[in-house]
Amino acid sequence: MKLFENCPCLLPKGTTKKIVLLLHGYGSNGDDLLEIGRIWQKNLENTAFFSPNGIELSDLNPFGESYQWFGLNDFNPLNIRAGLDKARPHLKRFITALLAEYRLLPSDLILVGFSQGTMLALDMVFSISRLGGIIGYSGAFYIPSNISSVSPTPVLLVHGTADTVVPYTALQVAQTQLRQLGVNVMTKTCTGLGHSIDESGLMAGLDFIRHQHQDQPIAL
Repeated sequence: MKLFENCPCLLPKGTTKKIVLLLHGYGSNGDDLLEIGRIWQKNLENTAFFSPNGIELSDLNPFGESYQWFGLNDFNPLNIRAGLDKARPHLKRFITALLAEYRLLPSDLILVGFSQGTMLALDMVFSISRLGGIIGYSGAFYIPSNISSVSPTPVLLVHGTADTVVPYTALQVAQTQLRQLGVNVMTKTCTGLGHSIDESGLMAGLDFIRHQHQDQPIAL
């Protein structure tokens, strides 16, 4: 399965029954976000963590180990929407192949994104039906151009109030828009946190995954 050139991963000692797929931010790489998997792994038995590198070398550092899901010269919604439309089929194919390889259902997979990775992860609500859940850290939501259906996928959005890269208001806008589309969304606010993930956000994400693995619905 070589849809992405590199895909760092952490595999369980036993049989893989659940998957957490991590999508890094702009100018980062899979190894960076896989650190979340290292923190969560001991609490999630039989769970494999995959953290693929983005589909392009980063515009910020094209000669280093940094990648992007799409170019991000500005935050113009039209440009971001075009980038998401380009990246989405790659991710959908990867998820489909990954689930087939482990003979698992979409409900057995949870997507976790950071920043640009969150933007792409949220697009999967409209691309793959009944994913196990989506966790979006420090990201934003851009409504797809054409929505044929909305999957009943639970979403957790986590954001810091002091984020100067993607402002905290992006969480509030995403929450409103996703709920209007019928998506089950809960949020976690990290007071004073910048464009990052803190311990409280990590624990909120871990609790969310545990609930989804146990088929316990989250509250709106």
